Amino acid sequence: MPNRPSPINIGQIADLLAGYDFIEFALLSLHLKTPQTILICIPQTDQVRQRIESVIGQCRSISCDAYDIESLVKALDEELANQQGTDLIFNLTGGTKAMVLATNQVAMKRGAPVVYLESERTQNVLYEYRYDNQQTLRLQGKTTLPKLINIKQFLDAHIGKGQWQEAGPSKDIGGAFEQTVADAIRARLSQAEVKQGIKFLGSNGRPQVDLDIVVRCGNQFARIECKSQGKTTTLDAAKQLNLVSELLGVYTRKFIALSNEPNPDHQAVYGATRTQVIVLKSFDGQNLSANDQQQLADTIAQTIGCQ
Repeated sequence: MPNRPSPINIGQIADLLAGYDFIEFALLSLHLKTPQTILICIPQTDQVRQRIESVIGQCRSISCDAYDIESLVKALDEELANQQGTDLIFNLTGGTKAMVLATNQVAMKRGAPVVYLESERTQNVLYEYRYDNQQTLRLQGKTTLPKLINIKQFLDAHIGKGQWQEAGPSKDIGGAFEQTVADAIRARLSQAEVKQGIKFLGSNGRPQVDLDIVVRCGNQFARIECKSQGKTTTLDAAKQLNLVSELLGVYTRKFIALSNEPNPDHQAVYGATRTQVIVLKSFDGQNLSANDQQQLADTIAQTIGCQ
C-alpha cells in the first residue's frame, strides 16, 4: 500500500454470526494500520464488533439496514461529511452485497481506493483498486499479507476474550494420541503454532465444546480432532468439528486424525463437510512412525500453506 497521511479504513460486517468475515476484517485492519476504522454493521452483530475490537482496537461504527442501499449510502455520506481532507480506504471484503454496493458507490464518488482480501487459498492476498477518469475500476496492485495474527487473537475474535481456555490433551485414553499428533506437528512443522485442548466456556464458565488441536501457519488456521481405537469408525469427530464451524469461520480447515481406517460409509459425509481424514495406523500407544509423522505434516502444510 502506498504511504498516505492518516487514512481511515471503512469496512462492513454482516451475518458474522455465521463466521464469514471475522478474520478477514481483522487481517485487513492490522495490515492497513489506519489510525481510524469505521465499521458498517447491523445491530445483531454488536457482540461480534466487540470481539473484533479486542484484536484491532476501538472502531467507530455505523448501524444500518444491511439490504437498503440508498440508506446505506446516505449514512456513509453523513458520517464522512467532515472528512473531506482525509484519505479514505474502502474495504469491500465481507458484508452483504447491498453493503458492498453502497460502500463502492461512495468510494467511486470520492475517487478513493477500494480493497478486497482473498482468503480462499493458502495465502491472504490484498487487491487494491482505484477508479480512473472514466469511472472504470483499475487494479493498482496485489499484496500477499505477512503473518499478522496468532491463535490467541484468532480465538478472541471468534469466541471472545475470556470465553475459551487451553487445557492440554484429554485426560481419557485418547489423550495419548492427541499428544502424539500435536508433538509430530511441532517437530515436523517448526513454523507452525499449535495449541491443544481448546475449550469454549459457557455463561457459567464451564467448558461447553472443545477442540483437540488448533494449528496456525501464517494467517491460515486448521482445527484437528483426534480419534483412536474404537472411536475411529464413528462420526463423533466430524460432528464435533462441524458443531463449531459457524463459530470459527468457513476458511478454517478441518482435519480428523485417526489411528485406524475410518468407516468407508462415512466418506460422503467427510466430502460434503470438506473434512480431510489423515489415517496414522502406526500409532502404538505412544509414538508414530517417521512416515506417518511426515504424512501428517505434509497434508497440513499443503492445505494451510506452511512454507
